[in-house]
Amino acid sequence: MIMDGFLVVDKPPGVTSHDIVAVVRAVTGLKKVGHTGTLDPFATGVLPLALGGATRLIAYLDESVKIYDCVVQLGARTDTGDPTGTVIEEKPVPPLRQAEVEAVLATFLGMRDQVPPKYSAVKVQGRPLYAYARAGEEVEARARPIRIERMELVELAPERLRVRIHCSRGTYARVIAEEIGEALGTVGHLSELRREGSGNFLLEQAISMSRLSTIVAGSPEWVKVLKPTRREDRVQWRDRPSIITGLQSFLLSGRQALAHLPTMTLSSIEARRFLQTGLAPANARGGDRAMLLLEGSDVVGVVPPGGQKAVVLAREAT
Repeated sequence: MIMDGFLVVDKPPGVTSHDIVAVVRAVTGLKKVGHTGTLDPFATGVLPLALGGATRLIAYLDESVKIYDCVVQLGARTDTGDPTGTVIEEKPVPPLRQAEVEAVLATFLGMRDQVPPKYSAVKVQGRPLYAYARAGEEVEARARPIRIERMELVELAPERLRVRIHCSRGTYARVIAEEIGEALGTVGHLSELRREGSGNFLLEQAISMSRLSTIVAGSPEWVKVLKPTRREDRVQWRDRPSIITGLQSFLLSGRQALAHLPTMTLSSIEARRFLQTGLAPANARGGDRAMLLLEGSDVVGVVPPGGQKAVVLAREAT
């Protein structure tokens, strides 16, 4: 059974994005599984994975808009900007009114420059910033342009607020949390982060680890089923064809994942010629956007912007 496509996983806290990739590789038997954007271990939510031949489509995904549900803890700043760090500054939190907080959040909208946090994977001179930070070395990172589309105050407590942020790719919610604290006359850090959307991938499309565990072994206890310790007896998994069948309803096709791109439908003869030669029809070349080539409802390839060499997909799940 074909397993080319995209699987959106609702990542739980306490595991890395690489851990989730390893689990999906194990249960599907696929060597080619790749995530399209990491989440920190403490963060949860949308983690899109490309399976099989769909890994060749990652470059054409539109993940320009991210949606985050953030909890900002006021009164304390950490060295990492998140709950994994050490508190390095504390400051009283003034009384806050909803109208006042909403007015402050409104000042964040639009284009702005953001300096990546020192504990991040952004590289300076070929070395990630977190490596400098862990070594106690100071290094200056360039500010990068970001865009905040929307900021919604979801919940307000005396020393805590919850905000839903619609922002551009590359935005660090940790930095936004610290800036919110400063703007409110105190300090703060990001205490919880849940990604609700990444481009065309949304939380309602995601499979939870409990559901994945149930498909794999009939039990929702995913840690025991999917990440047992060496001392634990391994839970018996179902046969792989049954697992893959159970995952089919969660699998998104390349056409669904790349719904933002223009499409061109090929005849069966044109599609066969394309698959054999890699040469797209002349009228599919050029332009400043990639184009999906379809045979019926199947994606058979992608023509990159400018008519560069096309990406051929021998097959793709619908």
